Amino acid sequence: MIKYVHYPSLEDAFESTMEKDYDHVLIRHAYPMGRRIYPHRHEAHEWIIATHGHFKVESEGEEKEFKLDKGKTLVIHYPAGTEHGLTVLSD
Repeated sequence: MIKYVHYPSLEDAFESTMEKDYDHVLIRHAYPMGRRIYPHRHEAHEWIIATHGHFKVESEGEEKEFKLDKGKTLVIHYPAGTEHGLTVLSD
């Protein structure tokens, strides 16, 4: 199951996500339409924090499409070892 939560702002998303007892590495990405990140796994937990865009995520055989506009922030959590990928459907 793809685990995600909507937050009213980016600040709320960071505050909630960073409260966890994990070490964090923040990496910022901006992907163009059509960009595909093929399914892969990490030894560490991963959180995707998105503020806008139209994209599809996949995890362990499940797919979910998101279309965000400015106004909400989405956080997706992939536990360590979980296969996941992403496809950008529009800018």
